[in-house]
Amino acid sequence: MRPLLGTFLTIRAHESSTLTTEQLTSATNSTFRALERVERLMNFHRADSDIGRFNRARPGARLRVHRWTYTVLREALHLSQASDGAFDCNVGTVLARAGLLPRSGKAVAQCRQPMRKSISLTRDGRVRLMHRVSIDLGGIANGFAVDRAVRVLRDRGVRGGLVNAGGDLRVFGPDHQTVWVRCPNAPSEQRLIGHLRDGAVATSGSYFTCEASSDGMTASAIVDTACGQRLDLAGSVSVIAKTCMQADALTKIVAPRGRVPTELRWRSQAKVIKL
Repeated sequence: MRPLLGTFLTIRAHESSTLTTEQLTSATNSTFRALERVERLMNFHRADSDIGRFNRARPGARLRVHRWTYTVLREALHLSQASDGAFDCNVGTVLARAGLLPRSGKAVAQCRQPMRKSISLTRDGRVRLMHRVSIDLGGIANGFAVDRAVRVLRDRGVRGGLVNAGGDLRVFGPDHQTVWVRCPNAPSEQRLIGHLRDGAVATSGSYFTCEASSDGMTASAIVDTACGQRLDLAGSVSVIAKTCMQADALTKIVAPRGRVPTELRWRSQAKVIKL
């Protein structure tokens, strides 16, 4: 376990007759290095990250980004199109004004256009800006990081295990993993939601965002793009999907809209659990 990606990240690699303890340790260390790279590339807080650079760029700029960042942005744009704008990463302004992200001048400038109208991706791996942006990939990058970690472990010969980034969880290998979710009205308690094998699950809620109001609703870190405000949540949303990037992002669609759009549901084999 290490502090990474704004949470505590846990890697569990199952013992195998084909790998020594030293090889398992080397595999997990390589995985943490890959995760650290994701954090450097997609961190809203870092001015030198890919995200930091184009959040400060002027409209018309064409910026080259790492292929991992390009992959996440491409998926984010697809999700935005398929969800009719329910998923949108151009929400840094709203989150910064709420104190959930740092305020840093141009990076939190007023951004009126959705992400899919503000950036486009070119075939040579660049991002072209049509409008000023304040993009935060916190709603999808952690899931991508978990998927990347699983890939590194598999490439290093690990047959089974799990990676957990603060509730963005992916299990791989032949064994089932018991999955527990925090109770929305009592975050110190957990509820069993089932067992998972070779799949991913992500949960979004408002457990620690701020104090709940008298009606039990709590303003979450999810932005309702229909009104441009933080979404009030009384419960939590968990999505089970093929990959953690899909599960992570789909919770931000289900929370305000109540369901996964049909195209995305079939593509990700998503199932929804609400508490």
